[in-house]
Amino acid sequence: MRYFFNYQYLPMGAEQPIDTGDAVQITDEQTAKPPTLPAVGDYVRINHVGVEEKSFAGRVKSRLFEYQVSDEQSDLHRCMINIVVEETDEDWGKLIKQ
Repeated sequence: MRYFFNYQYLPMGAEQPIDTGDAVQITDEQTAKPPTLPAVGDYVRINHVGVEEKSFAGRVKSRLFEYQVSDEQSDLHRCMINIVVEETDEDWGKLIKQ
């Protein structure tokens, strides 16, 4: 099973999330088992080094898992995971002491 991730950012008051693309890259060596994913309600911060406009933070609103499985003996077994992170007005300084 291969895993693909797409994070989408939902600004406060928006009806549709903004597609930010593959925010987290997973290598082939890491796909032997499902990676740890943020659950609904978890807080997420994704920092793109050198590309600040792609960085975002918020609370996970939803996760959608789409499985593609082949009936034949092939490597076409995929799990595509879409995670929507919604903007919050939380004081991040109160969530964790850095």
